[in-house]
Amino acid sequence: MANLILKNVSKTFGETEVIKAVNLEVSNGEFVVFVGPSGCGKSTLLRLITGLEEVTDGQIIIEDKDVTHLKPSKREVAMVFQSYALFPHLTVAENIGFGLKLAKVPKAEIVARVKEVASVLRVESLLARKPRQLSGGQRQRVAIGRSIIRQPKVFLFDEPLSNLDAALRVVMRIEITRLHQNLQATMIYVTHDQTEAMTLADRIVVLNEGRIEQVGAPLELYEKPANKFVAGFIGSPAMNFIKGTVETADERMFARLGPHVMEINKPDLKPGLAIEVGIRPEHIAIVAPEEGTLTAEVEIIEKLGVESMLYLKTEASQDLLTVRTDPRQTIRTGERLGLKLPVSECHFFDQKGNLV
Repeated sequence: MANLILKNVSKTFGETEVIKAVNLEVSNGEFVVFVGPSGCGKSTLLRLITGLEEVTDGQIIIEDKDVTHLKPSKREVAMVFQSYALFPHLTVAENIGFGLKLAKVPKAEIVARVKEVASVLRVESLLARKPRQLSGGQRQRVAIGRSIIRQPKVFLFDEPLSNLDAALRVVMRIEITRLHQNLQATMIYVTHDQTEAMTLADRIVVLNEGRIEQVGAPLELYEKPANKFVAGFIGSPAMNFIKGTVETADERMFARLGPHVMEINKPDLKPGLAIEVGIRPEHIAIVAPEEGTLTAEVEIIEKLGVESMLYLKTEASQDLLTVRTDPRQTIRTGERLGLKLPVSECHFFDQKGNLV
């Protein structure tokens, strides 16, 4: 397999710049996931790597070779799309081996390599079937097999599981993780699904409006987001944000959150500065109203079995706050609670969304 380097890669459609000077290095055998909101450029960036779109500026290097202006067929990459794009009139074996047949590989070698790939993907018993006789997960395995058999240097996945139901997505995430472990392949994976990104990736690349906001291991992005955008995008349910103002009194510093205040240790902040306090739902502790940093009223309770989600109204924020709780807690709609916000678990952002 191979490493991948993007140097100042840009892409413009007409007067619209959709990819803006992206720099990224992917190590040999690494599994990197691109995430971001719809329209952020993650699929376009994948198409630039595979050669389906031409780069406006910059370089794409695969295994220390500049492939920026090479045709897709010359880049030794394989792309798995959201749609399976299988030939309906061909069997599973014929679909998997189709690329080798076009390349005029000897028939005996094709048969041997198809069996090898089928074994890796555990579809040996399906080789004689047509696509219409397969489930969605089986079709996606066949589509992946068609890529594996080419023995590419880099695998590119463009939201391959989005057409599957929730239960099947879980199964296929496990299959893709197993595949990566077996092949030790370099893989780039595009998804909008938080769970896919967090569970599959060695590193996550968070994209926004054609730019990279942050690159890091899943837990690093979750615990140490570089800015408000990353903090709000990574994690499900999303981080809570509460608008406030910095105040000082008796040589101590506070964040005023509506009618409430919390003491903070941010000596670099100036009094009067408008900030937003971010905190994850699982880091908010429920206490008696008189003991809390904030007081809140329970508006909605979602009981999810292993946990419950509380959605709370508070005078400190116009938005409902989300709190993750133990489902065995006896909390009712309309109840008033105290919420304790540990300062050590809070993230502070300025009005531009920068970490302060």
